[in-house]
Amino acid sequence: MKSSQSLRFNEIDFLRGIACLAVLVFHYFSRAPRAGWMQGVDYPAIELMARYGYLGVHLFFVISGFVILMSAHDATPRAFVASRVARLYPTLWVGATLTAGTAWLLGEGQFMVSMRDWLINLTMLAHWFDAPYVDGAYWSLGYELHFYIFVWVALRLGLMNRLPWLLVGWLAISAINAVKPMWPVQFWLNAKWAPFFVAGGVFYLIRTQGETLGRYALLAASFVLALIYALGDAASQGTGPEAVALRPVVVGTVVTAVFGVFWLIATGRFTMRASAITFYAGALTYPVYVIHQFFGAMLFEQLRMALGSVPLAMALVVAAVAALAWAIHVGVERPLGKRLRRLLDTPRLEARMSSVG
Repeated sequence: MKSSQSLRFNEIDFLRGIACLAVLVFHYFSRAPRAGWMQGVDYPAIELMARYGYLGVHLFFVISGFVILMSAHDATPRAFVASRVARLYPTLWVGATLTAGTAWLLGEGQFMVSMRDWLINLTMLAHWFDAPYVDGAYWSLGYELHFYIFVWVALRLGLMNRLPWLLVGWLAISAINAVKPMWPVQFWLNAKWAPFFVAGGVFYLIRTQGETLGRYALLAASFVLALIYALGDAASQGTGPEAVALRPVVVGTVVTAVFGVFWLIATGRFTMRASAITFYAGALTYPVYVIHQFFGAMLFEQLRMALGSVPLAMALVVAAVAALAWAIHVGVERPLGKRLRRLLDTPRLEARMSSVG
């Protein structure tokens, strides 16, 4: 099998773009207007579809399960940490600073955080300290980080060869939590999101090592638990001051479609050649995700008041977010990411281990 460094799944990059677009549409045409962050955005026909865009995060978690296990294949714990830090932190630092700085500059009280909370957000550990997020979308990064820690522990303890059993144990914890929710387990062990991460990991195993009855059993358990949690979330969104009615059949269909598309990818039935679409989807997804919501809402309001046109303001915000995301990717993510990776993944540890041996 090829090394993780030489593997590239263009169809996964395409799905990243779909997930990011779904979340962006959800925030701009459903969440932000309901919360009062983007005045004048009133498109009922679009909102009826946009309200389901939050499910893009569920797709992101399946993608992470696939991609992170690919990154961990044959990697040392140190190399794995270096790859994750280099990939995630430079963009987060810029995105969080841009969003917090804009709120401070404009005096936007609803989006402002203290200097302390901004600094905590730069660590991706805001949820550990109960600090407000610089951008509401950052909640998912915390659960991603927990997953990375789990994989690092498995690498550090040499347990990757027992990966199927680790996934079984994680799903068991998730199943228990589904029957009797327990906040510490749900928070620290990603019990609520485990079915999506596990599914991505199993799809990666199927794609790289083949189909087995055991892997399909894991997928079936993941699918059932994913539906249980997704439908539970859909029901809870029908209450509260910003309630929105979600149809269970639509939520269930989207979750099923996510699993179905990944099955096609895992079994080689759906592949894509490298193209401009897959390239930009892979390059822009993360920077767009970290800057689009609160920064986008603040920029929209400034443009709406200046131009007096909601459609034009929306179009300019989307264009500005895409342009800034490209600038972050080219000017920060690429160069700083490479430097961080070289700094963190040095040969000194390996040399030291060789001398001891």
